[in-house]
Amino acid sequence: MLAHAATRIVLGERLGRPPAALSFTRGPWGKPEVEGAAGLYFSLSHSGEIALLALASRPVGVDVELARADLDIDRLAGRFFPPEERRLVARDGHDAFTRLWTRKEACVKASGGRLTQGMGIPVAHTGREATVYARSGPLPGPWRVADLPLPEQYAGSVALIGDGPFNVSRRMWYQMPPGESDGNPRTSAVK
Repeated sequence: MLAHAATRIVLGERLGRPPAALSFTRGPWGKPEVEGAAGLYFSLSHSGEIALLALASRPVGVDVELARADLDIDRLAGRFFPPEERRLVARDGHDAFTRLWTRKEACVKASGGRLTQGMGIPVAHTGREATVYARSGPLPGPWRVADLPLPEQYAGSVALIGDGPFNVSRRMWYQMPPGESDGNPRTSAVK
């Protein structure tokens, strides 16, 4: 709930509108857009205790995942990932699987598609950022994808449509302790 409220507040500030006045529409597969905000794209993802919000001037997707030891990563990679990525998962385990998964999901979210449409997107680059293309399928790309620095056991990626570079600026939304706020324990702030 906090992530969705923060999204409204951040989008409202960016657009110069009260957060409660924002109206949202959804694309064919459910990707939200702010009505009357041409040229402002956003994506929200949350997992565990972390939420990520990406804003951009071109279609953007963001994903965060808490690495889960209970996932059968070999079965999932075998079913969905191209051969090179299956080998990476077999060699490097849960961290590799989670990193690859967030890259794919960020690309799909940027495209406004369904997750199953993007599992074949080859995202096994070795750098923190790369341009990726699907060789076939309904989501051809290109996408510019970057891994995000997050706490241990989390992986996160952001992807923008096109191969043009982008910069990531980080801000944190957090619940302020009562001693740092105006005395209202429900007051939140951006750091």
